Amino acid sequence: MPRKAFVHDLQQSIRTFSHFRVSDVASGLEDGSVTFTYTHQPAGLAIVIQALVTDVGEYPSSHMYMVYTTSENIPAHLSTALEDVGTLDGCNISQMLSKVAKTLDQADAGSQANPLDLDDDAMDTDDHLVDGSDPEVEDDSDIGSEEIWSPGSPSRNDNTRTDRRKSSELRSRGAILYSNRRIRSDLRAVKQAGFRVGHLGGLIDNAQDCFVTVSIRVSKLGISEEAMHAWHLNPHQYFLLLIRYTAGYRSLDDLIASGNFHRSKAVNFRVGLSQHYKIPLDEAVQAFSQLKKKYGSSSGSGPSENTDANETPGMGTSKGLQPLFIGAPLQDLMNERLLAMINYRSAMGFGWAGAESYYIDHQGSNLLSENIVDNKYYAPESSSRAAALPKFVTNDHLAAAVTKASLPLIAMQFALRHLVRCTEFCLVCHERVEADFEALKPYVCSKPLCLYQYMAFGFGPSIEHDIIAQPHVVDLLISFCYSSAALGTLKNLPTGLALAVPAPSLMPARAQYPYRTSPFSCTPHEKTEQVNIKSSNPSKFYKAKFDQANMELILSPGEIVLFPNQWIYVTVPGTVQQRFHCRVIEALHPTIRLGPPVCASDVSEPQDSKSQFHTTASNPRGPGSSLVDPSRLPAPTLPSSEATKAAKYPEVDIIVYDQNYDDLSFADKQYTTCMLLETLPGVLDMKRYLQSKSGKDMSLKEWQDRISPAAAGVLRWIIASNRSCIVEVDHLVDGSTHASEERVSGMPQWMQFRFAQGAPDKEQRFIQSIRDVTGQQQYPSLYAWHGSPLQNWHSIVREGLHFQDTAHGRAFGHGVYHATDVSTSLGYSGAHYYHGDGSSAGSSGGWPQSHLKISQAIALNEIVNAPLQFVSHNPHLVVAQLDWIQTRYLFVKINNSTTFDKDVPPKEIYAQDPKYTPTGSDRQKIVIPITAVSKSRRPLTTEAKNGVKKMKTGNIVETDDCVLLSDDTDVEDRQILIDDEEGHENKPSVPAKSSHYSNLFKDKVKPKPYETPKTDFVPGTLDSTNLPLLEPPSFATPMATKALQRELNSTLKIQESLPAHELGWYINRELLNNIYQWIIELHSFESHLPLAKDLKAKDLKSVVLEVRFGKDYPMSPPFVRIIRPRFLSFMAGGGGHVTAGGALCMELLTNSGWSAVSNMESVLLQVRLAMSSTDPKPARLEPGKVRDYSVGEAIEAYIRACHAHGWTVPPDFHSSYAVADNRYDRPLPIPPA
Repeated sequence: MPRKAFVHDLQQSIRTFSHFRVSDVASGLEDGSVTFTYTHQPAGLAIVIQALVTDVGEYPSSHMYMVYTTSENIPAHLSTALEDVGTLDGCNISQMLSKVAKTLDQADAGSQANPLDLDDDAMDTDDHLVDGSDPEVEDDSDIGSEEIWSPGSPSRNDNTRTDRRKSSELRSRGAILYSNRRIRSDLRAVKQAGFRVGHLGGLIDNAQDCFVTVSIRVSKLGISEEAMHAWHLNPHQYFLLLIRYTAGYRSLDDLIASGNFHRSKAVNFRVGLSQHYKIPLDEAVQAFSQLKKKYGSSSGSGPSENTDANETPGMGTSKGLQPLFIGAPLQDLMNERLLAMINYRSAMGFGWAGAESYYIDHQGSNLLSENIVDNKYYAPESSSRAAALPKFVTNDHLAAAVTKASLPLIAMQFALRHLVRCTEFCLVCHERVEADFEALKPYVCSKPLCLYQYMAFGFGPSIEHDIIAQPHVVDLLISFCYSSAALGTLKNLPTGLALAVPAPSLMPARAQYPYRTSPFSCTPHEKTEQVNIKSSNPSKFYKAKFDQANMELILSPGEIVLFPNQWIYVTVPGTVQQRFHCRVIEALHPTIRLGPPVCASDVSEPQDSKSQFHTTASNPRGPGSSLVDPSRLPAPTLPSSEATKAAKYPEVDIIVYDQNYDDLSFADKQYTTCMLLETLPGVLDMKRYLQSKSGKDMSLKEWQDRISPAAAGVLRWIIASNRSCIVEVDHLVDGSTHASEERVSGMPQWMQFRFAQGAPDKEQRFIQSIRDVTGQQQYPSLYAWHGSPLQNWHSIVREGLHFQDTAHGRAFGHGVYHATDVSTSLGYSGAHYYHGDGSSAGSSGGWPQSHLKISQAIALNEIVNAPLQFVSHNPHLVVAQLDWIQTRYLFVKINNSTTFDKDVPPKEIYAQDPKYTPTGSDRQKIVIPITAVSKSRRPLTTEAKNGVKKMKTGNIVETDDCVLLSDDTDVEDRQILIDDEEGHENKPSVPAKSSHYSNLFKDKVKPKPYETPKTDFVPGTLDSTNLPLLEPPSFATPMATKALQRELNSTLKIQESLPAHELGWYINRELLNNIYQWIIELHSFESHLPLAKDLKAKDLKSVVLEVRFGKDYPMSPPFVRIIRPRFLSFMAGGGGHVTAGGALCMELLTNSGWSAVSNMESVLLQVRLAMSSTDPKPARLEPGKVRDYSVGEAIEAYIRACHAHGWTVPPDFHSSYAVADNRYDRPLPIPPA
């Protein structure tokens, strides 16, 4: 954050800088300028001095100062000293003030000493003697060869220290040149591999803290649309790898040789998303800052807390590094293991799979030469999915035959390996997940420790974001889990999370848990016995007195010790309804203060949808005691019975949350899961709570009086373990749905969700199956229904559709069963499954707090249209090939008062096979919207927008996202790839024609080859022998010379980094005989412009300019004039902001519009735009023979234009550009219009 650093240093200097002759330190009028007053003694003359930072964006490391005075009649020796103040590059404001003041002090005292030697020792140290510099610089082994000097020695050669410093600087310079060549080599490898590359923070100048960015469009990674949505990605974003070098750039060879400890400190990695191919320097620094963890940023698992729920995730306007859904685990993997695994690969020849396995098996230990390496680490990686991935993901730079491997390229390829294939790896231990089903979202392996860390450390998705963005999807997931647990069929349980729960053996039996007889369940009686047998220290009831009015317990001595934040279950004897859960807020034994009661609901109606959340400020119990009005909880408030009225403090039973969930029996876990879910508030209430915390830490952990840690753990497990992508199609607002173009027509009164499953590349394999099986078939796919009981959907959304378990028989063979008639599939969706009390599973046994109150669910799948290859195609469609099936929609029957919009067919539809068109609940053929299929498979009639090209492949149209408009590459990022050698910084104080400034930049930059010239302009063909030029200047100032050297160097680099037809201007180095005088050609004007047509008619390829700089540059603007050809004057019908004498009529080139921070690239751009302007008239050339403008008429026209428009002529104009005639020393009259 350069500007913030500048402002901070300026304010600090204003407050604290102290020098007996310096006063009135303040901000100047120019951006990035500082003004202060120096008092000349003994006359007491106040000299106002301005110090301008030429580029605030380079502060405080590589910036430059321009120091000058606006005072008049200052002593000559002080004026000279101010011009010769020496280098101030890289000094902060306080250091600059100190050096300027000491320079003037010495000049005032008649001293000729070097002002740089006046500073303290801390200012006199060599910046290159730091970690990461050339080792030779720090080698003091040659000290013995020098004469040893001590304070007692009679004499000492003062040149010794200077010579040693110069020698060190030469050696350091050589090291920098070598480092720069390696940097360019490494970054070119990245560019040649197809990635965008950038650098920040003085990488090429051996800065100690610098950055490299490597990025690629998400659209190029071969990720399906479903996976992008599930992963919160947008195809227009860049996936960006940010590499930080904390001790200067280090090559891979250096890092491997330095050992593990140094590697971890010398280079660090961050990953994220960006709207641009690189991020600003201040954002790069912030990405590595240890900021307070906030929702959405701690794990990088989802959009930030301020992301609107209706926005596309990640499509904000921020220029910084936006969070990635697996950002935290991927960053940990790269920072902890990447360099060690590269070392394994380099030494042993492993592939990535072998190096990863070796690291896990040996805990990252160093390689030992005597170790015998198992052949399993050399086995080729067996991943059928990798073959379908693009080259960006599968290429392996380290395996190629390269002598100097590029760490940025290797790191990017490794990051993409674990991003695109994230579902194949555990997010905690990063070991390959051996699963018999494919997931669309990444998860953890079967190790209990991994699951615990995944949940406890926030590596999973942000449940808060899901609750806010898609509350009904969360309601759906909880309802599925509750139904499965209530019927005893919940196979995969939230174990390994260290959940502390109340003992189920002591909890009351619940009527809605019938526990059908099955291999996975038992009766309540058996359940109690199992707990008592298995638990070595079972819980028990504890007794206490209860002060209901103050929500306090009074414990008996020695009964139990409770602690703050513990949760307990309280039963008030005599009244069944007086049972509640609560948190211990304060424990001052024997008095225990409790939080508000949380009652597990037995009623079917959820909490009031308009419940209001009360902050701690409005709570009479005080801060932290309650965030919710107890009267709005999902169960009735505590009633007052006759028994409790008779006794002031009735005795209650207490059950402490002290049982480990993992130690419970299978049936007890089902019961406890339901019990914990019943204590949760409704999802809409959770959403409102999170929205009420806007601008604060949006986390359900803060709602500690309402949600117990055990219930929060189960909730997080339900959301995080879902590896399908479910998206709301029907948006419920105020009890009604709003029509959507994504809705399938023919299923009225059914709520619809987009539903996608499988690995990220499963969509590609499905498309490939269509191509391989159906070929040019008119209808490559068909749609069919699949129904399953409600209690099965919890496992379906996690494991996908498969036929491993036989639930309804296999009368027509093994496979996934489908039907085209919805009533057939509805028969399998649970309508005939009943509880022991005769009620249907769909009408009761659902999650009490559900807003949807789901009773049935059914899926609509897309299938490869090859019925003859199915296991059976009549009466059911039985498909055994899982790659032939893609789930598209999930339909649920909800039993609340929601009003659905009229069932209107979508405007754009997907054509279905008439033989296999499914029927809906209204007995009509369903109509499927075109959005049901990915863009790559939409018909040829569908228009591709935004310049996206179409490629025909059989009956499928694919979009080529590679042609998306890309943001421009910064000039410095082009330069670092082009420059091969460092130039010599010759800085003569007085320019002369014989110095031949073209040598200064000759061969400095190798021109970038371009395949085909797109302009008729040919560089270097201008005949300059007869050009009328201003006389060479007889002046030169250190300030102007230094600024021009820097400006010319930068301008020539830009010229070499861009194609000629894009740049539009050209500077010939051979014509640079004087740094104060540039000859520039403007060319390649738009062909439709009259100027371009006139040039072509006269067989001219360019407009020749002379640019002259005065002695006060950059405080004064350059003088820009046209030499040839002559333009048609404004009075004769011409335009283009060209005066009758050839000078440019632009305020920018006068003191009224000039800024000292302007650069010549922008000046030339604006001059070219002015000439191309057709307002009010276009520029035209003078008819007839091609003629030149003279010097005198250009000067006169410039002054005349300034007077006509009221612009200020630069103070140094007359002395810098006057010709032999002195008539320009007096103001010229304003000519008539």
